[in-house]
Amino acid sequence: MNSYQENLQEVVGTSLDALYAQQQKLASQRRSAQYSLYYAQGAQLTAHDNLEATIEQLEAVRLINQQGVKNDNLMNNLVESTHLIQSNVATTVSNSATAATNVQTAATAVAKLAADIGSALNVAAAACYGTDIYKKTLEANAFIRETANQAEYASQKAMEASSSSSEVIAKELESSATRSKSELEKLLAVSQTQFKSLSSARVADQEALSSASQTEKQAEGALEDAQSAESAIDETVQDGNDTLNFNLTAVAQGDQQITVSFQPFTSAFTQLPEQCAAQLGKTDSALPDPAPHYFVFVVSADKKSSIKQDQVESTFAEYQKDRFTEVTPDDQGHYQTTLKYGDSCLDFAGKPLELGRDYLVYMYAVLDLTYQKYIGSYSNVLSSASPAVTLLTPLPVAQKISFDDESRQILFMVTGNKGKYEPEFRVMLLPAYQPLTGGLMVAPLPPKAGHSALNFYFNQSIAMQVSSANYQLAHIESSVVKNEKRVHWMAAAVPDDMTDNFGNPLIAGSSYIPVVLTTPASGVDQGHYASSLSALDTDPVMIIPGEDYLGQLQPSASTAQVTDKDDSEEKKARRSAKKNESDDEQE
Repeated sequence: MNSYQENLQEVVGTSLDALYAQQQKLASQRRSAQYSLYYAQGAQLTAHDNLEATIEQLEAVRLINQQGVKNDNLMNNLVESTHLIQSNVATTVSNSATAATNVQTAATAVAKLAADIGSALNVAAAACYGTDIYKKTLEANAFIRETANQAEYASQKAMEASSSSSEVIAKELESSATRSKSELEKLLAVSQTQFKSLSSARVADQEALSSASQTEKQAEGALEDAQSAESAIDETVQDGNDTLNFNLTAVAQGDQQITVSFQPFTSAFTQLPEQCAAQLGKTDSALPDPAPHYFVFVVSADKKSSIKQDQVESTFAEYQKDRFTEVTPDDQGHYQTTLKYGDSCLDFAGKPLELGRDYLVYMYAVLDLTYQKYIGSYSNVLSSASPAVTLLTPLPVAQKISFDDESRQILFMVTGNKGKYEPEFRVMLLPAYQPLTGGLMVAPLPPKAGHSALNFYFNQSIAMQVSSANYQLAHIESSVVKNEKRVHWMAAAVPDDMTDNFGNPLIAGSSYIPVVLTTPASGVDQGHYASSLSALDTDPVMIIPGEDYLGQLQPSASTAQVTDKDDSEEKKARRSAKKNESDDEQE
């Protein structure tokens, strides 16, 4: 290999490595911007929820305060009325007692007069019976006896009136009204203090929401800038790879194969210039065809520094069949091949490919000897390394996600290969229809996904960062094996104290988007598997209140029991039908 080729290959490799490093750096910055935007939106939504709760409490306290003012006005009138009643009742008691005394005195006088007239009648009957004096005395006695009886009755009623008036509890009523007014004033003072406090809290919450919104927009702009920079470097890497490295690409297809493609080697000149050919007396100006034979080989990323032209040539001469894969053009003239995992495919060091290990792919073109003699160089063509690829086992994606309001569980189905390993299924609830974050400059979903109720930035990378306190693990309810595939029906409970992905308590009656993140379980090699996230355009579900809350709404135990029984049977039938439908689709 001549010094020119060595220098050229070194410069190309260094340039591509610098581009790859810059690409990884910008990708890291983009992920960091995604996390910043996600947490900024979480803070914004939390601030919005706090403001809504404060406004709701403020309105309730305002109504209480308003009613308290009305009650205070009524209580003032009531207290004044009790004062007047107390004053009038005291006067009435005094007057009725005096009247009773006077009536009693009059009744006593009438009784004494009746006794005197009775004595006079006895004298008249003895002295002058039958005379006019006797008759008049008899009449007077009859009248005075009737008068005495009436006087006695009047005296009794006067005493009863005096007794009844003294029984009126006007003073206690006045004291009770005064105490009630005092307690009402205390309650009104508390409500007014709370109203002022909540008014201040509302202002603070509004300021917090405004600050969170500004931070969110700044984070959104930072992500937009990061994505623009990453898009630019991606195009630069693509152009550099196309121009300098035969457009060599390697793409891992799950855990089974690596697809490699590249552009063929072309000679700088295919024929002599006409003037030069004429001077040399050549009638055929065509130059020898390089007629390259193409091979690709795989190198562990940590062995990249050891790949040199001389080493590749010596290894090719000794292990061509085992460690190099020849590539021929297809019917369209494209150079593409597939390196299959576990299919006797060895890397450059002679080791089988491993899951979870980063690999680089090289293209090696063996040139025709005649062409090499013509150009005076007997070196073959070695490309620079492709971007690193990793074979990972893809984990199953959750499908048919729904919410069962009877059991308060998130239900879904997964299909995977038959085996002993079972991954971990993390069920998260994302708030739906959030108004504040609906106008994203950075769309969280691709256009083909259509309308989504998810109005904040969320993806698989972010889902991996959600705290364990903010998701529920699903368990297997039932399982079948069909066509060497294992089909699981999974369920995850939604307890009353569950939180959404941001850590905020669930709001009964609100809508949430259920998503499932499938990750490797603890105790297995995490680097061998590729996690998966269910579709983000899943229809939102409404989280119903818990049993304690529902119990307050039930009209009676018997009615509720009958209704629950009917609903239970209907829901079980619906779930069974849904499961059978999915089983039919699997078949």
